[in-house]
Amino acid sequence: MVSKNSSGPLTNMLSNVLKYPLFKKGAESEIRLGYYLNIKVVFKIRRRKRYMHPKLDMYLREIRTRREAQTLIRVAEEGASVPRVLAIYPSIGLLVLEYIEGETLKHYLSKFGFNQKLLIEAGRILAFVHKAKVIHGDPTTSNYIVSSNGLYLLDFGLADLGYDLEDRAIDLHLFGRALESTHVHLLGRAFKSFKEGYIEVLGSEAEEIIKRAEEIRLRGRYVETRRKSVWKNIGENLNEA
Repeated sequence: MVSKNSSGPLTNMLSNVLKYPLFKKGAESEIRLGYYLNIKVVFKIRRRKRYMHPKLDMYLREIRTRREAQTLIRVAEEGASVPRVLAIYPSIGLLVLEYIEGETLKHYLSKFGFNQKLLIEAGRILAFVHKAKVIHGDPTTSNYIVSSNGLYLLDFGLADLGYDLEDRAIDLHLFGRALESTHVHLLGRAFKSFKEGYIEVLGSEAEEIIKRAEEIRLRGRYVETRRKSVWKNIGENLNEA
């Protein structure tokens, strides 16, 4: 693994990386696929935000790049299937990651339907992440990759260290919401299998987290019902006016 901070060579390196085609762009970073030491890799780049003070921008990009690398290394050591960190260049906001070839779990389930083995493994991977005292922040079916070597969890850009019950439950809730939004016909069986895998790793500790995730789901439904009721009442009052 490499971590450098000399400006000249790194500026040239970033320029070379930016020549590779853009694969995906998010609010905080962009993904480019290219080659590093003759290996096909993922370049994750946190680009400079022009509206932000340069020193603050550099500081935030540096600590977020370091944090993402640290969480990936930490969960991998615990047993989670995630891309390997190949190099870190914090001063230019660059992370070089192992390229995992495959398709998202979201697309896989859409094409092939329910797959108990994969969904159990998805729960196991998230459990290993939580066992490492890391919160993923966005463990949706779009961030799991089905490859020839198995299932992997990607994109730790929102991840942080933590072991709070609510935060871990929110991770579970987000996976359930992803199933509900794109695979509602599979929701019952799929989420049940996911929870089986989660419990397999965390044992009795998982039960309390799953219970809290259900409470979060019910809170969300209550808020949504109240919101619809309020807007319905407003509409009825306007019609009567």
